Amino acid sequence: MYAVILACMFLTVSAGAGAQTDSSGAIKKSPSTAVLYSFLLPGLGQVYTESYWKVPIFTGGALTSAYFIATNQSQFASASQNYDNAIAQGQSASVTSTLLRQREFYRNNRDVAGLALLLTYALAAVDAYVGANLHDFNVDANLSINVLPTPTSPLAVNLQLRF
Repeated sequence: MYAVILACMFLTVSAGAGAQTDSSGAIKKSPSTAVLYSFLLPGLGQVYTESYWKVPIFTGGALTSAYFIATNQSQFASASQNYDNAIAQGQSASVTSTLLRQREFYRNNRDVAGLALLLTYALAAVDAYVGANLHDFNVDANLSINVLPTPTSPLAVNLQLRF
């Protein structure tokens, strides 16, 4: 456990290691590094791409899903043991049917939580990939498009590029 925490801290500190600069001096982030970080821990790719506000969303989603996986697995194991004991003791069909439904309920909930964890990892990786590709995208106020009527034509598109 401590090794995982130390590795995550190291990756967070060295998050800028995969960044490169282009000819104009703008920092470019590597999409493959961002995806790798996101696969290690959802949220690390967002730290790398400097989208810090998204870190609690992805990390919280992964931790919540992991909690529900562990909880439902524990309850599934208990329900499965109760079902096996009821079968061994020759309990009535209504009791074993109830215990079987209970066991399947916890198994289904565990599987849904596992799917949510996989979905969280996938969304974090896609978001980190897009964030790395768009990291140096120019969003200045100098770039604009205006749709305004002009005196000569009522519908016209006016494209202004200012540098």
